[in-house]
Amino acid sequence: MSIQSKWLEQRFNETFEKMVPDRASRQIMIHAVEVFSKKGFAGAKIKDIAASAGFSQGYVYMYFKSKEEIFNRIVEFASTGAGLAVRSAAAMDGTAWERIGWLTEAFLAQGSLAMQHWRLIQLQTATAESIPEEAKRIAKEKIREPFEHLIPLITQGQQDMDIVEGNPLELAIAYFSFVQGLGIARLQTTEQSPFPSTDLVLRFMKRDR
Repeated sequence: MSIQSKWLEQRFNETFEKMVPDRASRQIMIHAVEVFSKKGFAGAKIKDIAASAGFSQGYVYMYFKSKEEIFNRIVEFASTGAGLAVRSAAAMDGTAWERIGWLTEAFLAQGSLAMQHWRLIQLQTATAESIPEEAKRIAKEKIREPFEHLIPLITQGQQDMDIVEGNPLELAIAYFSFVQGLGIARLQTTEQSPFPSTDLVLRFMKRDR
C-alpha cells in the first residue's frame, strides 16, 4: 500500500474515533455492521450483535437502548464518513488519477474501516422499507457528499486525458457501485479473500493513450 493510501486509512480511523469516542461503542458498531449486512435490519437482533462483539446483551444495552439506535448511529457515521473519505483524498497533492487511485487502495485495504461506509449504504438500499425513518433521513441528507467530491476529480482526470470520456456523474455512480459490491462480496466469501487490485477496479475509468 502506498504512503498516501496509508495516510487516508489513518484519517478514516481518526474520524471514527472522534465521532465515537468510546471504544466499546465503536466495537459494538463495527460488529453490528457485519450482523446488519448479513441479516438485514429486520432479521438482526441485539443478541446477534452482542455475540459477534463478544459481549453480553446486557453490556450492549449499557451503550445502546435498541438495535434502532445502533443502526441510526452507524448510518450517521457511515453517511458522514463516506463524504469525508472522498474529501480527504480530493484535498491531497497529486494528479486527479493518483488521488482516485490512493482512495481506492485505501477502500480495498484488508479490514478497511472506510469500506464499512459503503457496505451500510448498500444495505440501506437493499432494505429501504424496513430501516428506521431516522436512518433514512440521515442517509438522504448525506448521500450527495461523496459524489460532490469525486465528480470534480473525475472531471479533472478527463481534462488530464487520464480518464475516459463520459458523464462524470455516471462514472462516479459506477465507481461507488463497484466499491459497494466488493464490500458485499467480501461478506459473502471470507475476510481472507483478497480484493481485486486497484488497477483492475479502476480499469473501466482508465483512458487508453
